[in-house]
Amino acid sequence: MKLWAYILRRILILIPTLIGLTLMVFVIIHLQGNNLLLAQYLNPRLTGPAKQQQLEALTERFHLNDPVYIQYFYWLQQIITGDWGYTNTPIYSGSVTTAISLFLPNTIIIAVFASIIIWLLSIPLGVSSAVNRDSIRDHLIRVSSFTLYAMPIYLIAIALIILLGVYFHVLPFSGPVNPLLVSNLDWYKNGISYPTHILLIDALIHGNLTVAWDAFLHVIMPSVTLALGIMAGIIRILRASMLEVLEQDYIRLARAKGVPEKIVINLHARRNALLPVATSFGYTVAGLLGGAVVIETVFNYPGIGYWTTQALLVNDVGGIMSSTLLFGLILVFTTLILDILYALIDPRIRY
Repeated sequence: MKLWAYILRRILILIPTLIGLTLMVFVIIHLQGNNLLLAQYLNPRLTGPAKQQQLEALTERFHLNDPVYIQYFYWLQQIITGDWGYTNTPIYSGSVTTAISLFLPNTIIIAVFASIIIWLLSIPLGVSSAVNRDSIRDHLIRVSSFTLYAMPIYLIAIALIILLGVYFHVLPFSGPVNPLLVSNLDWYKNGISYPTHILLIDALIHGNLTVAWDAFLHVIMPSVTLALGIMAGIIRILRASMLEVLEQDYIRLARAKGVPEKIVINLHARRNALLPVATSFGYTVAGLLGGAVVIETVFNYPGIGYWTTQALLVNDVGGIMSSTLLFGLILVFTTLILDILYALIDPRIRY
């Protein structure tokens, strides 16, 4: 199968997946009843006839008197046009799309740092564990990875806070920055920096290196925690893949021809062993998103996960459902991109 045909097939498969995702979110919203849905838009100051009039207007606006399938198509039209509703949480009240634009960048910066840590550590550790099979190093790596894999991510966070934040005092562990450093800045308001909403980048844009360095220190512990909670699985996958590759005939042939062991491992074996790891990257993204909800709450970091937690605490339907839909869309499109890249790396996948 040609590459363009494979990509087209994957895109066509994506369509029912997206429909299923939107249907799931729509059903969950309406299972809670119309009153909770309408409460997002009602003016709390209105009473009596004025309130009833607004209820009738909202009912007509969302076509709540129409059959459910008609309501779904109107709701889907709103989603496609960017009207995701409203959210009312302690940290933000207003349009959901605006909330996403404000909080998602912080989650992205944590996920990027965590991804860098994951790949810098998990690949050499996985390769080393396989190359030194059944050695003390292999056992230490395997025991450590199994321990991290079994631990809830919030326990890893608490352990790092106690060790690095409380005992050694080397890293901050609450919020995105020291509040005293940003109290008088005109580009930092209500916990949000401008223009990119990523404090580290915004501080560099405005030439404030002190705030930039402090923001970087505040990113380290959440990123490390998120990385440690996910990299254990990648180490296990890479070790198993590496052991399988090392038993292949072309590896034996390279060794028999006198090729240096470092070249055999790094050039021939590791490259092919990384292919199965690449397929698991979609699950890594899911782990990063799921872990961000917990991590950002533990570290009081104002990302999309922290906003979702605040929405859950106050039963904010707009925030809960919108974040669910957003996480689902990110995972679906990441999987699509990954499948295309994997087809480019390994043409056998097209068959």
